[in-house]
Amino acid sequence: MLFAFGSNGSAQLGVGHTDDLSKPEPVLIPSNTPRWNVKQLAAGGNHTVILCDDGKVRATGNNEDGRCGVNDVQQLLQFTEVPLSLDGDGKSLAVKHVTASWSATAFLCDDGHVYVCGSGSSGELGLGPSVANSLSLARLPNFPPPGTTITYVASGMAHMVAVLSNGEVYGWGKGRKGQLGEPAQDVWSPRRVSGLDFGAVKASCGKDFTFVVGKIFTGSMAVLGPKGKDRFGVGANAPVTLAGWMDIAASWCSVYALKASGDVVAWGRDDHGQLPPQGLPKIRAIAAGSEHCLALAGAGKVLAWGWGEHGNCGMPTNNNGDVKARWNEIDVPGRLAKVYAGCSTSFIETVEEAHLPR
Repeated sequence: MLFAFGSNGSAQLGVGHTDDLSKPEPVLIPSNTPRWNVKQLAAGGNHTVILCDDGKVRATGNNEDGRCGVNDVQQLLQFTEVPLSLDGDGKSLAVKHVTASWSATAFLCDDGHVYVCGSGSSGELGLGPSVANSLSLARLPNFPPPGTTITYVASGMAHMVAVLSNGEVYGWGKGRKGQLGEPAQDVWSPRRVSGLDFGAVKASCGKDFTFVVGKIFTGSMAVLGPKGKDRFGVGANAPVTLAGWMDIAASWCSVYALKASGDVVAWGRDDHGQLPPQGLPKIRAIAAGSEHCLALAGAGKVLAWGWGEHGNCGMPTNNNGDVKARWNEIDVPGRLAKVYAGCSTSFIETVEEAHLPR
């Protein structure tokens, strides 16, 4: 079961209403729909997209520009299936990965191509010069390059990147802070990120930067951007190497790396308590939202900290709406499975004890 809490003014939590929540509520699942679990969740500014284990993609929230991939609906109050009949024969393509910028969504499909929908004034659709909106899913032309496949896609507020099978990284969208490499400019079609001296295997995007890592044992990593004033030390305070990472995540202005040891290495903005508080127990999964974090502790608890004004870190918070220098424990029924975070939104997936194998 998927539980949601936090900012909900556009129904991006998928719980059937538009009230913010500080206590998790289960997302709505129509009674005639078989139960599904989430394989991946991508959160934009005011919309959320999930890839489910039944092979379907579902979206909720603001859809005024088509960012949810559902035609002729301005707003979705609950997770609704995204139609995926995309190719010339009308065959429904399977989605391998989803990602979302503030106002756009990208789908990596089993035909090897990326499809996008929504809007973006800085090129984040990747559909070519001056293409700032697509009400329905459109395929990125001439991408990926011949002889390569796309292995991973990620998004920041206004840019997207794709990691290729040969270790190269391509990006598109807002690039004036160097988050897409040089030259530091907006990019309207996928462009190779130059200057990486290692093969990339994964990337995570902040507001004005991109964090790229190589194979786990090498420790290779790079922070692209923010060019100019690095207010929060995202680039300046980055470690030289990061061997043994298990997962990576980025908020708007901070970076988090979960190591195989269960420790979290983090740097960047911390004025709202975004960085892990001291005494954090061993962690087995982490999710970074815009300015907050969720962590699944080895002891079977969900921990939340950072900027929580909309309830996305649970309660209590301080007078500024922060959970700072400490964490909240979030209670939900069932066995904890996964955590996800978005723009002041939080999601927890559980497995009901009655459905667990003996």
